[in-house]
Amino acid sequence: MAILIDALGLASARLISLVGAGGKTSLMFALAREFAGSGERVLVTTTTKIASSEADGPWPSFGASTAAGIVGQAGAAASPVIAYHHELAGAGRLQGFDPAIVDELARDGTFARILVEADGSARRPLKAPASHEPVVPPATDAFIAVAGLNGLGRPLHEDNLFRPEIWQRITNDSAGDPITAGAVAEAYLHPDGLAKGCPPEAAKILFLNRADNPGRIAAAEQIIRSLSDASDGRPDRAVHGVLLPAPVITGVLSK
Repeated sequence: MAILIDALGLASARLISLVGAGGKTSLMFALAREFAGSGERVLVTTTTKIASSEADGPWPSFGASTAAGIVGQAGAAASPVIAYHHELAGAGRLQGFDPAIVDELARDGTFARILVEADGSARRPLKAPASHEPVVPPATDAFIAVAGLNGLGRPLHEDNLFRPEIWQRITNDSAGDPITAGAVAEAYLHPDGLAKGCPPEAAKILFLNRADNPGRIAAAEQIIRSLSDASDGRPDRAVHGVLLPAPVITGVLSK
């Protein structure tokens, strides 16, 4: 089944970069399963850093330093495969690749789909990107920003939101304010916000995760309405749903 592929409009996307917080890694792996389930060769990787535990699952994983090394190491391994540059000693983290290497892999064609985690979120439900984020390969043809609806209503604090000082700047909210659906929409539309770094030719997609009760579904619809009314910066497609224990889509809006 291609529940997420269909909802997110990814049938023709080959290089998919994921940014944001609140389910980004879960979405990446869920998409990898769907693509691989249809018989496609799938590479999962990062341009930043991921937890070492993310490579400890049932799929083959390995370190490599070049695009050719990744292709060679993957060999005939079952799909998906997880590739990283090297392990960071004592940090429990894996260093990813320069975007140029990911672009080279996209041109190579060995992998039908490449899924890239392009920023970090310190396991918070929401985030605002720093000046050096995200790290998006230019050849990306689908750019997915993820936000966790479970962050709504919580105080604007580093316990609930990664880089709260940047969030405050782009939304004009204050420390301790409840995080609102309106603020999420503002953060998405701001040039330094959730969609920052999307290549001009890439499909711009928003996934609102944890739409698991009527209140959160209503909040997701409010966010999408706000984005639809915007004159500039709105996504090509906005989707809300749940990723765990299994993907469920609760709403889709496309241009």
